[in-house]
Amino acid sequence: MASVFRRAGVPALAALAVLTGALVAVPEASADDAAVSLPTPRTMQDMVRMSAPDLTALYSASPVASVPPAGQFVPGRAIKNPGSRTTVANSRATRLVWQGKYFRDDGTMINRVFGAGRAIPADVYVGESLLDGRPALILDYSRSRLWPEVRDEVREVSPGLYLGIMYKGKAQPEQKMFFTLDARR
Repeated sequence: MASVFRRAGVPALAALAVLTGALVAVPEASADDAAVSLPTPRTMQDMVRMSAPDLTALYSASPVASVPPAGQFVPGRAIKNPGSRTTVANSRATRLVWQGKYFRDDGTMINRVFGAGRAIPADVYVGESLLDGRPALILDYSRSRLWPEVRDEVREVSPGLYLGIMYKGKAQPEQKMFFTLDARR
């Protein structure tokens, strides 16, 4: 009987040794292993077509935005319900009301609405992102009469191409939508 166990034990020990060696050879996992490589968007339309998780990952991976040149109109697109069947159509329809932002040399900006109108000013400064705590360009509407509970955060996903998040609420800010701006024109 002892010889049966010895014969069965030798192959089992050999298999265990091989398995142990294989496990020791496997590199340890790191936080970067779970990162998904997203293609860098080239246009605002590329971002309008992305899903919410992809936009969040792109925003999180991007550096703080530099302020676009003062006096320049920066066209924008709203991204509501990203990844849904209605996102692209909704973005086109929203363009009838909101077209982008004008950045000023006094540390503020103002939205361009209804073609040539300007409304809803905001203070512009670098601050902590509500999403991940890292630096972001903040567009703070707290002094505006129309949207005092709104705050935008912006990061630069590629030179001159920006991705922003709009939050609403003071005590418990809630993410309302994404938006994109293109200062390359």
